[in-house]
Amino acid sequence: MNSKQLIAVAAMALSGAAMAQSSVTVYGRLDASIGSAKVGNITNGAGPANVTQMFSNNITTSRLGFRGTEDLGGGLSALFIIETGFSPDAPGQTVLGDRAAVVGLSGGFGTIKLGRHDTSFDDIRDLMVSSNLWDSGNLASTETVLSTGATTTNGVGGLRDYGDRANNQVRYESPSFSGLTFGVSYGFDEEASPVKKDVVAYNLRYKAGNLDVGVAYQENSQAGFNATTPANSYLITDDLKYTTVAAAYNFGLFRVSGGWNQAKEVNVATPVKANTYTVGVNVPVEAWDFSVGYSTAKAKRAGAAFEKGSAFSVGATYSLSKRTRAYAALTNGDIKDAAGTKIRQRDIYALGLIHTF
Repeated sequence: MNSKQLIAVAAMALSGAAMAQSSVTVYGRLDASIGSAKVGNITNGAGPANVTQMFSNNITTSRLGFRGTEDLGGGLSALFIIETGFSPDAPGQTVLGDRAAVVGLSGGFGTIKLGRHDTSFDDIRDLMVSSNLWDSGNLASTETVLSTGATTTNGVGGLRDYGDRANNQVRYESPSFSGLTFGVSYGFDEEASPVKKDVVAYNLRYKAGNLDVGVAYQENSQAGFNATTPANSYLITDDLKYTTVAAAYNFGLFRVSGGWNQAKEVNVATPVKANTYTVGVNVPVEAWDFSVGYSTAKAKRAGAAFEKGSAFSVGATYSLSKRTRAYAALTNGDIKDAAGTKIRQRDIYALGLIHTF
């Protein structure tokens, strides 16, 4: 065997050892559907126009991701995640890693992640609707702060979305202590004092058999200088605090999830507080999966009720294969003012297809 052959054999051996210690997975999903939406404000009894369209991400969010691990020895592993979202109906400019861009370490101490990722609060917020067919906000049954972000589709109280992800984030996930875990995440604002726009979240979760229950808290600081006045004239604050309690149970023939979510403003003259209660039931029948969800919410400003709302969703998926599902779903929700007059509505129905790889 000559020197070139020896080098080739050595390279293959080293490559094989590296591959044995490392793994990289490419994954993703696509969700596209056709249907109708009537979403927006109701003014003087006139609601938004009905629009027939092709949707993206009605039941789940389309994405392309890469994740991997490397065995560092001694029970320690390195990990990474890069996940990007997009819209199949009209793909446009995307931001690489907008859903996740993480590097971290995992071992007996738990897991530490650095970068853009879900907050610790979001894990428990997702648990609340885990028995529904969908994990996207469009057709979810909740008429809450979990909105699409547009003014016309704000939830009860009109408060901003809690933000399921945070930039510049350090996140710790504990190991399981007989089913009990806890987590904490902190997103740096990276702005000079006294401006403060960081995101901090905590969760506590217990899993045992078919039971999954948790509680979480998140605070979004929004302190900054008022741009409408002379520079540095005075500091404005509009901090938001979120608390959620959620649970899910698998009965075998069906699954149930639900919980309570609160969003409230602090450091403002007339703070808004919104409370939401949500329940969902999922029933698998052979290749079918049926789901029903309902939520009700009420918002108060300075202690006085000023908005209330409810939403109802129903849908079904049919598994064409292990990776492909067809679905039909609809959501009906409205928000009323203190006098009982409808001021916003959200009516969506769609027929779609999801492929996961």
